[in-house]
Amino acid sequence: MMRGFNNHIVILTFIFALFSGGLAAHAATGPWQGGAEVQLRLISASIDHDLAGNDYQLDAALEVKLAKGWKIYWRSPGDAGLPPELNFTASPAVTGHRMLFPAPERFNLFGLDTFGYGEHVIFPLVIDVDPDMAAGHQKLILVADFNGLVCADICIPIEETLTMAAASGDGYSPSDHAFAIAQARSQVPSQATGNGYHIKTASIINDQLEVVIGDPAGMAYTMRRGDILIEAEADGYGFAAPVFREGKSQIAITGLAAAPLIGVDAVVTVIHPDFLIEQQISIEKGAAGSMLAALFPILLFAFLGGLILNIMPCVLPVLSLKLTSILKQSDASPIQIRRSFLMSAAGIILSFMVLGGGLLSMRSAGLAIGWGIQFQNPVFLGIMMVLMAGFALMMIDRVILPVPDFARRWSGKLTTGTGGWHDMASGALATILATPCSAPFVGTAIAFAFTAPSFAMLIIFLAMGLGLAAPWLCVAMFPQLAGYLPRPGKWLIYVRQALAIGLLATAIWLGFVLATVITDAPSSYSGNWQKWQPGLAEQYARNGDIVLVDVTADWCLTCKANKFLVLDLKKVQDVLHAKDVVLLKADWTKPDDDILDYLSSFGRYGIPFNIVYGPDALDGITLPELLTEESLLVAIETANLKPNSEKHQ
Repeated sequence: MMRGFNNHIVILTFIFALFSGGLAAHAATGPWQGGAEVQLRLISASIDHDLAGNDYQLDAALEVKLAKGWKIYWRSPGDAGLPPELNFTASPAVTGHRMLFPAPERFNLFGLDTFGYGEHVIFPLVIDVDPDMAAGHQKLILVADFNGLVCADICIPIEETLTMAAASGDGYSPSDHAFAIAQARSQVPSQATGNGYHIKTASIINDQLEVVIGDPAGMAYTMRRGDILIEAEADGYGFAAPVFREGKSQIAITGLAAAPLIGVDAVVTVIHPDFLIEQQISIEKGAAGSMLAALFPILLFAFLGGLILNIMPCVLPVLSLKLTSILKQSDASPIQIRRSFLMSAAGIILSFMVLGGGLLSMRSAGLAIGWGIQFQNPVFLGIMMVLMAGFALMMIDRVILPVPDFARRWSGKLTTGTGGWHDMASGALATILATPCSAPFVGTAIAFAFTAPSFAMLIIFLAMGLGLAAPWLCVAMFPQLAGYLPRPGKWLIYVRQALAIGLLATAIWLGFVLATVITDAPSSYSGNWQKWQPGLAEQYARNGDIVLVDVTADWCLTCKANKFLVLDLKKVQDVLHAKDVVLLKADWTKPDDDILDYLSSFGRYGIPFNIVYGPDALDGITLPELLTEESLLVAIETANLKPNSEKHQ
C-alpha cells in the first residue's frame, strides 16, 4: 500500500510541475529519483515526437548515475544479482517496450563473476504507444515502475517510480539527450555492431566451451582483448572469463557437467574494442580429439620448462644448496648417493604437486590465480627470508637444526642437518624459489594448466616437477657420477662460506621485497617509463605511437635479468629514443587484479611479460620470456611499418 501511495504522490507532483512550468521544459527529461547510492530518470531523444511517422514508437532511455564503487547489473547478471526492470502498466498510452543493454563490464563481487555497469549508464528504450491515444492527446505522461539491485560491499534493492512527458507533433526536434542516447545504442551488441565479425562455432570440448570467432574474411580470429559472455538456455551453469588462444577462446564451465549443454541454444556476446557481437547459436559437440592427445605436447613443454628452470636466474639463490649437496657426496656410498638425490627429487616433485593442488583449490573457490603470486604475500616472504638466513647459518655451522627422534627412526640413518630430511627440504626450497619467474615453455604449460580440467592441471604440474628434478634423478640413476667430484678438504670450508654469503644476500633481497609489499609507497618509474593502465597502450597505438609494455616485479629475478641484459643496453635505449617508443611499466610486486586480467587476456599467468604495440600491431606482439635484443628490435620495426611521416596522420 505504501508503494502505491508514494507512486501517486510522485505522479501528482510531476503533473503539477508539468502544467505550471510548461511542457517544453519537461518533454525530454523526467525528474531524478533515487538516493545517495543511485539516481535514475527517464529521458527522450526528442522534444516533439512524430509518433505516426515512427510507427508509434518513442525513442527514449533510462539514465542511471551511481555513487563511486556502486554497480548496477546487466540483463544477465552472472553468478549473482538481479537485472534492472521497468514496468509501464501505470501508463495507459504505452502498449509495450524494449529495454536495450549496452556492453557491460565483468566485475568480481564476493568472489563471484558478475556483469554490469559502474558510475553512469544509459539504457536505450523503444516504447510502443497506443495510436488512438497518441492521435487524441498532444500530451502523454509516461509512468514507469523501476525495480533493480545495486551493489558495492552490500547490495540494496531499488524501487522507484519514474515519470516523463512526451509531446506528439508533426516533426522531429532532437533534445539535449539525443546524442547520448544514440551513443548508448551504438554500444548495444548486435549483428550490426559486429563490423563483419561473427560467431563461427561454440563447442563443448574437454568439458570446456570453445568459441571460434570469424573475421570479415571468414577466417578464425584470435582475440587478445575483450570478453565473451554466455547466456545458455539452461539453469545452474556458470561461465568463467575466456582464455584467448590462437584462433579460439576457451571458457571454463562451472556448476554442472558440460555434456548436457550440447544442443542447447545460447546467446554469445563478444565485447571487443573494435567490434561488438550478439549472436544466438546452438552449442555443438566438439571434435573427438581426446584430452590425452592434447596433453602430450603440453606435458613435453612442462617437462622442458621445468628442466630449463634449473638455469633460470630465479633459481640461482638455491644453487648454493644444490652445490653443497653435490660436494658432500664425493665420499658417500652409491646407496647413500642414490637415497640423497632421490629425496631431493621427491622434495621438488612433492612441492610441485602441493603447489598445483593449492592453485586448483583457489581456482575452484573462484579466486584469481597466477604463477608466483605467493611472492606478493608478506607472511610468505617473511618465512622465506628467515629460512634463507637459517640455511646460510647452517652452512657455516652457526646453527644446527635438530631432527626429532621419530624422524630419525622413520628415515633410518639420517644425521642432523644431512641426509633425507635436509635433501627433501632443499628440493622443496628449489621449487618455491623457481615460481617467481616464468621461462621458455613454462608460460605455455601454465596457461594450459590454469584453464584445463583438474586432473590435467595436476599432471602438468607433475611433469614440470619431473623436469626440475631431472638432474637429481639422473644422478640417482647413475650414482657413479658422484665419483668425478673432488674429495672434501679444507677448501670446502671456504666454498661453504662463499655460498653462505649468497644465501644471506638472497635473504636481504627477500627483505627488500617484503618492505616494498607491506608499504603503501607508490611504484617508482625511472627514466622515460610511465605507469601502465588498462587500455593505455592500445590508445597510444591507435594514435600512431609505438609502445613497449614491461610487466615486472621486484621479486622476479628473470625480469631483472631482462632489464640488465637487454632493456638497459645502450643500443636498445638509442633505438627506443629514436623511435619515440612509449615505455609503460606494469609493476606486479603487489597484488593487482588489472595486471592479472591483462596477463590472462594473452593466456599468460606469470612474468616476465613484454609486449610491443604500434599502428600495425594494435593487438600487440608478445615477446619471449627471455628477452633478446633481436626479438625486441624486430617487434618494434614490425609494429610500425609505415614511414614516420605517416605516423600521426
